[in-house]
Amino acid sequence: MKISNNTIEVLKNFAAINSNIIFLPGQDLKTINEAKSILGIAKIQEDFPKEFGIYDLNEFLSVISLVGNPSLEFKDSSVYLQADEADRYLGSVEYYFSSKDTLTTPPSKEISMDSKFSIEISEESLNQIKKAAAILGHRELAIAGEDGVITAKILDDKDITANVFELKLAHDNDCKNKFKFIIHISSILKLFPGDYYTSFAKEGVSYWQNSDHPINYFIAVEKTSEYHV
Repeated sequence: MKISNNTIEVLKNFAAINSNIIFLPGQDLKTINEAKSILGIAKIQEDFPKEFGIYDLNEFLSVISLVGNPSLEFKDSSVYLQADEADRYLGSVEYYFSSKDTLTTPPSKEISMDSKFSIEISEESLNQIKKAAAILGHRELAIAGEDGVITAKILDDKDITANVFELKLAHDNDCKNKFKFIIHISSILKLFPGDYYTSFAKEGVSYWQNSDHPINYFIAVEKTSEYHV
């Protein structure tokens, strides 16, 4: 089998969340960071034949690049990467799997959440949010709402005198309640490019569904968040 460019891009994204990964049989990929604050889930076109673990995903991706566009042959404890016949000068690599005990295992059960609020957030808005966070040096994103007016704010929630960037996301959202869901900006930086359909639950989790690619995330909401029923 070969790995498509689309899947390579997903794996690069997942490597930014966690440097190791466990591949499962089938077409679903999952990763979770060490702090258990962001879970990434993707549907890919390849159908992996077995479960195997990779300790250093960036290294594995570099090996794939080294060999070119290799064919992968799976063995009991390794995968053999071989360049196409026309590119034999690129060589081959036998890459050994890592023990599952040394890797971070994402939850096997599906996460269910009682969504209290949802909104569409464009890639352009997310880029503005990331840029503002970099300029102001703040680490928190607050998605806040009252009477259906929804804003994104880059702020320091512990310093009321800190500069705040505010971006209006919606004027008449279905949720009229007052709330402020706070997310660490580092999690937003790890999102795959694209527009997102985003929902928040009072229980402390948010769901980010990419509108352009079959990839989505569960991201923890900070305990300082507020939701008024």
